[in-house]
Amino acid sequence: MSRQQPALVLAGLVGVLVASLGAAAWWTADTLLVSRAINEGRIVADMAETVGRWASQYGGVHARTQGAGAALPGSFLTRSVYAGTDADANLLSGSKAENRQGERDAMSRLEAYHWKNPALVQREVADVLMASNSLAQYRMTARTVLNRNNAPNPFEIEALDALQKSFKEHGAKAMSEAAPQTASFSGVQAGKGEYWKIQGGQLHYARAVIAQKSCLRCHDTPATAPDFLRTNQQFNGGGGFGYKAGEPVGVISVKLPVQTGLEAARNSMPTAAWLALGLAGVSALGIVFLGLRRRGEPAA
Repeated sequence: MSRQQPALVLAGLVGVLVASLGAAAWWTADTLLVSRAINEGRIVADMAETVGRWASQYGGVHARTQGAGAALPGSFLTRSVYAGTDADANLLSGSKAENRQGERDAMSRLEAYHWKNPALVQREVADVLMASNSLAQYRMTARTVLNRNNAPNPFEIEALDALQKSFKEHGAKAMSEAAPQTASFSGVQAGKGEYWKIQGGQLHYARAVIAQKSCLRCHDTPATAPDFLRTNQQFNGGGGFGYKAGEPVGVISVKLPVQTGLEAARNSMPTAAWLALGLAGVSALGIVFLGLRRRGEPAA
């Protein structure tokens, strides 16, 4: 064996060590970033559930408008209109208006209350997030829906299938338990009550929605659904019925961006840190070079 061969072996081992440490750091950083993104997805889903619970305390919410010409407050299920005062009611209930100005004034004081159920409140919060170009967005969907605008996309269908399978295998209790604290930058991880995947630099996260007894008021059967659902074209999406209390019926679907280890380093590390890393790399190369040079020098 020549005198240079041990030096080359040493250099190779140092190179493998440096590469291994770099790869381990890279994979660790990616895993931590994905884990953080999944936790952020859970937080968004928690917010959506909290909005629904808040609205459920009051059986939904009513949006108030005033005046006959007021703009409609988005979507709603029912509307109740009231005169501002008894005098206004008496004036407007007459068969012939004797006081045109008084009638116009009374019409301007009309109050309308537009009822939005908890699911509609959740959807409108999601619409606000989307309109604001928020990085984190969510939506509510199910396998079949009343409103065609809420139809599931391919990922959501995939999540619905996975969660339904989990429900059949583990039962209702499993759907309320958190998923294992694991993450994968590429591929799919399914939990007992949640499902996610990383695709195209985005985290796609879904959490099962379990039907409550209150849901059956609108989602039991078409025959028992309220009249406003059967007659309103907005809610004739071809589905949205057949719910059973205690079973998964839909998902809260969250989407947010996920950075790679390189993107995170580029966006968060200051220039001084990059200079320090560069200096460390040059120093390591210098040590290897000196070691090779010493190996090649003749013995005294």
